[in-house]
Amino acid sequence: MEKVYKWGIIGPGRIAQKFAAALQLVPGSMLHAVASRDEDRAKQFAQKYNAAHAYGNYEAIANNSEIDAVYIATPHTYHHAHAVLCLRNKKAVLCEKPMSVNFSSTAEIVLAARENDSFLMEAMWSRFLPIIEKTMELVNAGEVGEIKYVSADFGFVAPFDKNSRLYNMSLGGGSLLDVGIYPLFLVLLLLGKPDEIKAFSQLAVTGADETTNAMLFYKNGIMANILSSITAQTPITAAITGTKGTIFLDRPWYKGSQISIRKNDLVTDTFSLPYGDNGFEFQIQEVQDCLEQGLKESPKMPLSLSLLLSDVMDDICRLGNIRYSINPA
Repeated sequence: MEKVYKWGIIGPGRIAQKFAAALQLVPGSMLHAVASRDEDRAKQFAQKYNAAHAYGNYEAIANNSEIDAVYIATPHTYHHAHAVLCLRNKKAVLCEKPMSVNFSSTAEIVLAARENDSFLMEAMWSRFLPIIEKTMELVNAGEVGEIKYVSADFGFVAPFDKNSRLYNMSLGGGSLLDVGIYPLFLVLLLLGKPDEIKAFSQLAVTGADETTNAMLFYKNGIMANILSSITAQTPITAAITGTKGTIFLDRPWYKGSQISIRKNDLVTDTFSLPYGDNGFEFQIQEVQDCLEQGLKESPKMPLSLSLLLSDVMDDICRLGNIRYSINPA
């Protein structure tokens, strides 16, 4: 009989709704409990997604012995406290990206996972989509030769509200942590740690970065450019240019379904790769596959990549004068 993995959710917000819907699409998974500081909100969420338990505090979900894995979906600045709480209670944790708002707190989460011999993965859901898997396959096969340049962007227009998640620094506001992490993830997945970074940010009156542009340089001559914004609708495309041609990921590339290869100014191949009903189901399946194998981290989204993401974002924040601090539980 196939094991059914019982999931808990901390933070029943918009992103958690998408995750809960995805759980219903993955064989061998179910939502078992949800926790919020507002117990009524937790109860409403639990009723909507058929969870057996609703809690008005986070300790209850961490202490529930029936739960196999917890999805952390609270604002960025709370990830550290909630992830560490669950890891210390031997729960497998899928922590929404970014894992935390700076490298030191991310490293503490990773340390908690290792000290408690518990599974931990950053919920970089795009990593597991068919379009990214195919892109990596094409790059590794040398389809466009040796990579020389990578570019990716993610920008949209959000109304200014100093108290909103996107503009409030106590919640981890700003474009870099919210959407800039997507193009940065793609660059680091392909190229690894850069040797030099140049970055500029336009800050709102709250201190949140409205737009951030970063250039990453490598000693072997490779360059990459990433752009994020919450005040401009960017193309949301990505391109990987090599010595033989370019791979284009059509918009919106972070959840796209189309790849084309252009060589000698001609499109030589196209690939259509739908991402399913929801998109989140692929990362859920990855966690369950890892748990089935007794793994403590994902080979596709290893903790080393999460640490690198956090480290490079620290550098970009420093260059752009963006300052974050974590909040208590």
